[in-house]
Amino acid sequence: MAARISASAVDFAAVAAKIPAQQKNAFAALKGKVEGHMRVVNSLPAALPAIDFAAYSKVSVPGMVDTFQAKYAALNIPYPSDQGSLAAIDAQAVEQKAAAAAFCAASAARIAGLKEELAKWEAMQPVEEMNREEALDAGLIGTTISGIVHPDVPSFWPHTETWDEYVARLKTLPADDH
Repeated sequence: MAARISASAVDFAAVAAKIPAQQKNAFAALKGKVEGHMRVVNSLPAALPAIDFAAYSKVSVPGMVDTFQAKYAALNIPYPSDQGSLAAIDAQAVEQKAAAAAFCAASAARIAGLKEELAKWEAMQPVEEMNREEALDAGLIGTTISGIVHPDVPSFWPHTETWDEYVARLKTLPADDH
């Protein structure tokens, strides 16, 4: 029989430092359940008690208890090995840590850019107090009239083709379609 592992793999002190205040009660409940389970496991004997096959001598089928005792003695359940899976998990953890570090670095760069943008907006005069020229200078409104794609070239909504392209397309259609 393999040795019993009865130590918790969780560092509750490190986890407790990262838990937000509103989650402390749920964390305490989880920690209590884990510690209760560990107490129950530690209260059990390390090895199973031996079966007293002499107590089964009353069985009326001859040889049944002896056959069962021989098969029970030959029974060997191997403790599962990691079969390389722990190394694969550790390699994946290294990859994920590198990806998380790259994400944090990219996020820090984005945050720095957003802080610069925020400083620009906070330094700007409130929009309610601007006149049209100041709004144009700040880039808040466009410099062209919206709604007309190009005033010199007539087109129909959704403005995907000019008038000349529309006329050319109509001429290629059969007579009954227009």
